[in-house]
Amino acid sequence: MFSYSKLVRGLLFPIAAKLQKSAILKEYKYLKSTDWCSEEELMRIQNEKLQKLMTHCYQNVAYYTKVFDQLGLKPEDIKSREDLSKLPILTKQIIRDNYKDLISKDIDERKPAHQSSGGSTGVPLKFMTDKDKWGIKWSSTFRAWSWYGFLYGGKIFTYGGNSLVKSEKERRKITKKDIFDKLIMNTLKCDCSDMSEEALRKAYKEMMNYKPEVIRGYPAAIYNLAKFIESHNLPSPKIKMVLTTGEMLLPLHRRSIQQIFRAPVYDGYGAGDGGVIAHECYMHEGLHITEEQCIVEITDKDGRLVDDGSPGFVITTDLDNYVFPFIRYQVGDLATMKKEKCSCGRKSRMIDQIIGRTGKTLFNKEGQAFTSIVVDNMMFKNMDYHRVEHEKIYQKIDQFQVRQHKNGDISVLIKPLDSNEPIETFDYVVENFTKNFSGFKIEVKFVDEIPRMASGKEDYCISEYEHKG
Repeated sequence: MFSYSKLVRGLLFPIAAKLQKSAILKEYKYLKSTDWCSEEELMRIQNEKLQKLMTHCYQNVAYYTKVFDQLGLKPEDIKSREDLSKLPILTKQIIRDNYKDLISKDIDERKPAHQSSGGSTGVPLKFMTDKDKWGIKWSSTFRAWSWYGFLYGGKIFTYGGNSLVKSEKERRKITKKDIFDKLIMNTLKCDCSDMSEEALRKAYKEMMNYKPEVIRGYPAAIYNLAKFIESHNLPSPKIKMVLTTGEMLLPLHRRSIQQIFRAPVYDGYGAGDGGVIAHECYMHEGLHITEEQCIVEITDKDGRLVDDGSPGFVITTDLDNYVFPFIRYQVGDLATMKKEKCSCGRKSRMIDQIIGRTGKTLFNKEGQAFTSIVVDNMMFKNMDYHRVEHEKIYQKIDQFQVRQHKNGDISVLIKPLDSNEPIETFDYVVENFTKNFSGFKIEVKFVDEIPRMASGKEDYCISEYEHKG
């Protein structure tokens, strides 16, 4: 019997990887071979990559050359995760102030790619990465999928925002990536930025017609789709699992999604601007860090390690980005590290839970949830960051914060880069929020400083509105 997924794995994907000069399949096979390594072996792999990266940074990255020299350090002084505490924390502001000095001098010998992210603090950030990083990241994801019995090449319905899916307007332009996503990744993508009744019905029809094995996307978006199915007494697709990524998976999301789709939910956590990658396994005891590719520390506000089980800032070191190294980068999230190893038997360290973000979920009057990246997308004109002109407007923002008050009204606080910027520049923000939060008052305010949380953490989305879901 013909199986398209087997054709993808056996022929199409290898051909595409070779044409793109991508090491994705090689890295995937490598990660499969290290899946059950001992803790000592994982640390050996990690330390070797770290030492190689430190030498590169000192020799080729002006910012780190300066940092090492000022501290009286040599690359060989950083031999392990424990030694990283000798180096300072890298923040988004430091990146913005030292952008050119963070680019490797040997960039012409590599495959650089420009990226932009709002991150988890509402600070627009431009950075660079190696194009090979795409394949490295996906190899970790493929390995996690294999834990659940799902192999790449199977049919996926992806429901998310701009970090996963093009906007409706952008999807009219077919690119090489679109062809790759459809033919090789076997993915049908659907934009979740519009949560109207009409848009949800359209997404549902596309999903049912596609007959996917797996649904993947933002937890809040999939939750909204699940509640739409439930409220209209519609049949749910026969799927194997739901894979959530991009934002915090709340207990409310997991319960409803599993009940309505009658399938298990597996969560993932990652940050493109820091290289952290972690996935939940079938034991649902936390998120396994891909230690072959990144180092994760949990620290206090001064960069000191906290005890496992205690909350702190997520600090990550990307072991594979040589174009624009992220060393001890503060992602912007709070989390706890799990004290025990997972009962599945794998020896990788685990993030117990991402915390401090439950108050970031916004709800409209219909009870639809909007969290993390979807809110960030609303800061782009037409909720679309693929257009250069929209990106230029977004980069006029120094920082922003979205606050939903107890009565449901929303204030968008913007600290502009230029104090003379007319507030009318951001009229589109009101339009974006009004589209999804009809019935609530939406206002944009310019501020001199963005207020911080009591913990000192910057948070770009705060909600006091309680919705009974």
